[in-house]
Amino acid sequence: MQRISSLAACREFGGLVACTAGVCARKNSCKQPAAHRQWDGPVVRPVRAYTAAPGRRLCGRSLVFAGVKHRLFCSQHGADGPEESSGRRPAISVVGIPDPITWIRCKVIMFALDLYFDVNSEEFERGVKQALVHVSNKMSNGRYHELKGIVSTEMLEYVEKRCGSLTDAQRKQLGVQMDDIVFVLPEDISVVFDQYGRKFCYIVMRFWILSSHEGPDDPEGTKIFKVGSSEDGGPQKKIVTAVYEFHRELTRGASSDWTVTTVWHWHWKLAE
Repeated sequence: MQRISSLAACREFGGLVACTAGVCARKNSCKQPAAHRQWDGPVVRPVRAYTAAPGRRLCGRSLVFAGVKHRLFCSQHGADGPEESSGRRPAISVVGIPDPITWIRCKVIMFALDLYFDVNSEEFERGVKQALVHVSNKMSNGRYHELKGIVSTEMLEYVEKRCGSLTDAQRKQLGVQMDDIVFVLPEDISVVFDQYGRKFCYIVMRFWILSSHEGPDDPEGTKIFKVGSSEDGGPQKKIVTAVYEFHRELTRGASSDWTVTTVWHWHWKLAE
Protein backbone atom coordinates (compact mmCIF):
# COMPACT_ATOMS: atom_id res chain seq x y z
CA MET A 1 0.00 0.00 0.00
CA GLN A 2 2.85 2.36 0.86
CA ARG A 3 4.48 1.70 -2.51
CA ILE A 4 1.21 2.29 -4.39
CA SER A 5 0.56 5.57 -2.59
CA SER A 6 4.16 6.67 -3.24
CA LEU A 7 3.72 6.07 -6.97
CA ALA A 8 0.46 8.00 -6.89
CA ALA A 9 2.14 10.96 -5.22
CA CYS A 10 4.92 10.90 -7.81
CA ARG A 11 2.37 11.66 -10.53
CA GLU A 12 2.11 15.17 -9.07
CA PHE A 13 5.77 15.66 -10.01
CA GLY A 14 5.05 14.52 -13.56
CA GLY A 15 3.31 17.82 -14.20
CA LEU A 16 6.27 19.65 -12.72
CA VAL A 17 8.66 17.95 -15.13
CA ALA A 18 6.37 18.67 -18.09
CA CYS A 19 5.91 22.36 -17.29
CA THR A 20 9.36 23.42 -16.02
CA ALA A 21 12.35 23.92 -18.31
CA GLY A 22 15.52 22.29 -17.04
CA VAL A 23 13.79 20.09 -14.49
CA CYS A 24 14.79 16.46 -13.96
CA ALA A 25 12.65 14.24 -13.29
CA ARG A 26 2.70 13.42 7.98
CA LYS A 27 -0.01 12.28 8.84
CA ASN A 28 -1.18 14.66 11.67
CA SER A 29 -4.41 15.52 13.37
CA CYS A 30 -6.45 18.56 12.40
CA LYS A 31 -5.20 20.37 15.48
CA GLN A 32 -1.53 19.82 14.68
CA PRO A 33 -1.01 20.02 10.89
CA ALA A 34 2.34 18.84 9.58
CA ALA A 35 3.11 22.22 8.09
CA HIS A 36 3.35 23.77 11.54
CA ARG A 37 6.44 21.76 12.47
CA GLN A 38 8.65 24.54 11.16
CA TRP A 39 6.23 27.38 11.99
CA ASP A 40 6.59 28.93 15.43
CA GLY A 41 3.82 31.49 15.33
CA PRO A 42 0.32 31.35 16.83
CA VAL A 43 -2.13 28.79 15.47
CA VAL A 44 -5.27 30.74 14.68
CA ARG A 45 -8.54 28.84 15.10
CA PRO A 46 -11.24 31.52 15.30
CA VAL A 47 -14.79 30.61 16.26
CA ARG A 48 -16.22 33.30 14.04
CA ALA A 49 -15.43 33.56 10.34
CA TYR A 50 -12.97 36.18 9.16
CA THR A 51 -14.42 37.59 5.98
CA ALA A 52 -12.55 39.78 3.55
CA ALA A 53 -13.89 43.06 2.23
CA PRO A 54 -15.92 42.87 -1.02
CA GLY A 55 -13.71 41.93 -3.93
CA ARG A 56 -10.92 40.45 -1.79
CA ARG A 57 -11.29 36.80 -2.58
CA LEU A 58 -8.77 34.06 -2.96
CA CYS A 59 -10.82 31.81 -5.17
CA GLY A 60 -14.21 31.70 -6.83
CA ARG A 61 -15.75 32.98 -10.04
CA SER A 62 -14.94 36.72 -10.07
CA LEU A 63 -11.87 37.21 -8.00
CA VAL A 64 -9.85 40.39 -7.59
CA PHE A 65 -8.26 42.30 -4.76
CA ALA A 66 -9.97 45.53 -3.86
CA GLY A 67 -7.74 48.42 -4.88
CA VAL A 68 -5.66 46.39 -7.32
CA LYS A 69 -6.75 47.19 -10.86
CA HIS A 70 -7.46 44.09 -12.94
CA ARG A 71 -5.46 41.90 -10.53
CA LEU A 72 -7.06 38.54 -11.17
CA PHE A 73 -6.88 36.18 -8.23
CA CYS A 74 -7.93 32.85 -9.63
CA SER A 75 -8.37 30.83 -12.77
CA GLN A 76 -8.48 33.07 -15.84
CA HIS A 77 -5.58 32.82 -18.28
CA GLY A 78 -3.05 35.57 -17.63
CA ALA A 79 -4.09 35.90 -14.01
CA ASP A 80 -0.53 36.01 -12.79
CA GLY A 81 -0.41 39.74 -13.38
CA PRO A 82 2.56 42.10 -13.51
CA GLU A 83 4.30 40.39 -10.60
CA GLU A 84 5.04 37.31 -12.73
CA SER A 85 8.69 36.81 -13.63
CA SER A 86 10.00 35.48 -16.91
CA GLY A 87 13.52 34.64 -15.75
CA ARG A 88 14.99 31.26 -16.62
CA ARG A 89 15.08 28.68 -13.86
CA PRO A 90 18.19 26.71 -12.96
CA ALA A 91 18.08 22.93 -13.35
CA ILE A 92 16.02 21.31 -10.59
CA SER A 93 16.17 17.61 -9.74
CA VAL A 94 13.47 15.75 -7.83
CA VAL A 95 15.25 13.75 -5.14
CA GLY A 96 12.33 12.76 -2.90
CA ILE A 97 8.57 12.86 -2.46
CA PRO A 98 6.28 14.29 0.23
CA ASP A 99 4.50 11.99 2.66
CA PRO A 100 2.23 9.91 0.35
CA ILE A 101 -0.29 9.12 3.11
CA THR A 102 -0.85 12.82 3.79
CA TRP A 103 -1.07 13.44 0.03
CA ILE A 104 -3.81 10.81 -0.41
CA ARG A 105 -5.71 11.98 2.67
CA CYS A 106 -5.77 15.58 1.44
CA LYS A 107 -6.78 14.51 -2.07
CA VAL A 108 -9.77 12.60 -0.70
CA ILE A 109 -10.88 15.52 1.48
CA MET A 110 -10.49 18.00 -1.41
CA PHE A 111 -12.68 15.72 -3.55
CA ALA A 112 -15.32 15.77 -0.81
CA LEU A 113 -15.10 19.57 -0.53
CA ASP A 114 -15.61 19.86 -4.28
CA LEU A 115 -18.53 17.44 -4.19
CA TYR A 116 -20.40 18.91 -1.23
CA PHE A 117 -19.24 22.55 -1.01
CA ASP A 118 -18.17 23.42 -4.59
CA VAL A 119 -14.52 24.02 -3.62
CA ASN A 120 -12.70 23.31 -6.89
CA SER A 121 -9.16 22.08 -6.16
CA GLU A 122 -7.62 23.39 -9.41
CA GLU A 123 -9.10 26.85 -8.98
CA PHE A 124 -8.09 26.84 -5.32
CA GLU A 125 -4.48 25.96 -6.17
CA ARG A 126 -4.27 28.76 -8.73
CA GLY A 127 -5.78 31.15 -6.20
CA VAL A 128 -3.39 30.27 -3.37
CA LYS A 129 -0.36 30.70 -5.65
CA GLN A 130 -1.50 34.21 -6.45
CA ALA A 131 -2.20 34.78 -2.75
CA LEU A 132 1.40 33.84 -1.96
CA VAL A 133 2.72 36.23 -4.62
CA HIS A 134 0.48 39.09 -3.49
CA VAL A 135 0.96 38.71 0.28
CA SER A 136 4.72 38.10 0.08
CA ASN A 137 5.31 41.16 -2.09
CA LYS A 138 3.25 43.39 0.22
CA MET A 139 5.36 42.13 3.12
CA SER A 140 8.63 42.65 1.26
CA ASN A 141 7.65 46.27 0.56
CA GLY A 142 6.48 46.88 4.12
CA ARG A 143 2.93 47.66 2.97
CA TYR A 144 1.21 45.66 5.71
CA HIS A 145 -1.88 47.87 5.83
CA GLU A 146 -2.80 46.67 2.33
CA LEU A 147 -3.19 43.12 3.69
CA LYS A 148 -6.07 44.10 5.97
CA GLY A 149 -9.12 42.02 5.09
CA ILE A 150 -6.96 39.49 3.24
CA VAL A 151 -4.90 38.30 6.23
CA SER A 152 -6.67 37.83 9.58
CA THR A 153 -6.13 40.52 12.20
CA GLU A 154 -4.14 38.25 14.53
CA MET A 155 -1.89 37.03 11.74
CA LEU A 156 -1.35 40.55 10.39
CA GLU A 157 0.03 41.59 13.78
CA TYR A 158 2.31 38.55 13.79
CA VAL A 159 3.54 39.29 10.25
CA GLU A 160 4.43 42.89 11.16
CA LYS A 161 6.32 41.68 14.23
CA ARG A 162 8.31 39.05 12.34
CA CYS A 163 9.10 41.33 9.40
CA GLY A 164 10.17 44.06 11.83
CA SER A 165 13.00 41.83 13.06
CA LEU A 166 14.48 41.50 9.54
CA THR A 167 16.88 43.88 7.86
CA ASP A 168 15.63 45.73 4.78
CA ALA A 169 17.58 43.34 2.53
CA GLN A 170 16.18 40.27 4.30
CA ARG A 171 12.64 41.62 4.11
CA LYS A 172 13.01 42.24 0.37
CA GLN A 173 13.85 38.56 -0.09
CA LEU A 174 10.38 37.62 1.16
CA GLY A 175 8.89 38.65 -2.18
CA VAL A 176 7.90 35.71 -4.40
CA GLN A 177 7.25 35.86 -8.16
CA MET A 178 4.97 33.39 -9.89
CA ASP A 179 7.91 31.76 -11.73
CA ASP A 180 9.65 31.18 -8.37
CA ILE A 181 6.97 28.70 -7.26
CA VAL A 182 8.29 25.21 -7.97
CA PHE A 183 5.60 23.12 -6.31
CA VAL A 184 2.64 23.37 -3.93
CA LEU A 185 0.72 20.72 -1.98
CA PRO A 186 -1.88 20.71 0.79
CA GLU A 187 -0.49 19.47 4.11
CA ASP A 188 -3.63 19.49 6.21
CA ILE A 189 -7.34 20.06 5.63
CA SER A 190 -9.82 20.51 8.48
CA VAL A 191 -13.58 21.01 8.48
CA VAL A 192 -14.79 22.34 11.84
CA PHE A 193 -18.36 22.68 13.15
CA ASP A 194 -19.26 25.15 15.90
CA GLN A 195 -22.08 24.99 18.44
CA TYR A 196 -24.39 26.95 16.13
CA GLY A 197 -24.09 24.47 13.27
CA ARG A 198 -21.79 26.62 11.16
CA LYS A 199 -19.08 24.90 9.11
CA PHE A 200 -15.53 26.24 8.66
CA CYS A 201 -12.72 24.95 6.46
CA TYR A 202 -8.98 25.34 7.08
CA ILE A 203 -6.50 24.32 4.38
CA VAL A 204 -2.76 24.36 5.08
CA MET A 205 -0.62 24.69 1.94
CA ARG A 206 3.15 24.26 1.68
CA PHE A 207 4.96 26.01 -1.17
CA TRP A 208 8.41 25.07 -2.50
CA ILE A 209 10.01 28.26 -3.81
CA LEU A 210 13.22 29.22 -5.59
CA SER A 211 15.13 31.83 -3.61
CA SER A 212 18.57 33.44 -3.64
CA HIS A 213 18.56 34.18 0.09
CA GLU A 214 21.76 33.84 2.10
CA GLY A 215 21.34 31.55 5.03
CA PRO A 216 20.90 27.94 6.10
CA ASP A 217 19.26 25.43 3.78
CA ASP A 218 15.63 24.64 4.36
CA PRO A 219 15.41 20.90 5.19
CA GLU A 220 11.86 20.73 3.80
CA GLY A 221 13.26 21.93 0.45
CA THR A 222 16.44 19.87 0.24
CA LYS A 223 14.70 16.57 0.97
CA ILE A 224 12.45 16.99 -2.11
CA PHE A 225 14.45 19.05 -4.64
CA LYS A 226 18.05 19.71 -5.60
CA VAL A 227 18.97 22.89 -7.49
CA GLY A 228 21.78 22.92 -10.04
CA SER A 229 24.43 25.62 -10.28
CA SER A 230 23.42 28.95 -11.75
CA GLU A 231 24.40 29.20 -15.43
CA ASP A 232 24.32 33.00 -15.67
CA GLY A 233 26.84 33.65 -12.92
CA GLY A 234 24.17 35.02 -10.60
CA PRO A 235 23.67 34.07 -6.95
CA GLN A 236 23.09 30.38 -6.27
CA LYS A 237 19.40 29.58 -5.95
CA LYS A 238 17.97 27.46 -3.16
CA ILE A 239 14.64 25.76 -2.55
CA VAL A 240 12.89 27.18 0.49
CA THR A 241 9.36 26.63 1.76
CA ALA A 242 6.48 28.79 2.89
CA VAL A 243 3.37 27.70 4.76
CA TYR A 244 0.04 29.48 4.39
CA GLU A 245 -3.27 28.48 5.94
CA PHE A 246 -6.54 29.52 4.32
CA HIS A 247 -9.87 29.80 6.10
CA ARG A 248 -13.42 29.98 4.80
CA GLU A 249 -16.91 29.49 6.18
CA LEU A 250 -18.78 26.75 4.33
CA THR A 251 -22.22 27.41 5.83
CA ARG A 252 -24.93 27.86 3.21
CA GLY A 253 -25.36 31.56 2.44
CA ALA A 254 -22.02 32.59 3.97
CA SER A 255 -19.39 34.57 2.05
CA SER A 256 -17.21 32.50 -0.27
CA ASP A 257 -14.15 34.63 0.53
CA TRP A 258 -11.00 32.92 1.78
CA THR A 259 -8.87 34.55 4.50
CA VAL A 260 -5.18 33.85 5.19
CA THR A 261 -4.89 32.77 8.83
CA THR A 262 -1.28 31.54 8.82
CA VAL A 263 1.79 33.06 7.14
CA TRP A 264 5.21 31.50 7.59
CA HIS A 265 8.36 31.83 5.47
CA TRP A 266 11.67 30.03 5.89
CA HIS A 267 13.39 33.42 5.56
CA TRP A 268 12.25 34.30 9.08
CA LYS A 269 14.80 31.80 10.38
CA LEU A 270 17.41 34.45 9.47
CA ALA A 271 16.14 36.67 12.27
CA GLU A 272 16.45 33.99 14.99
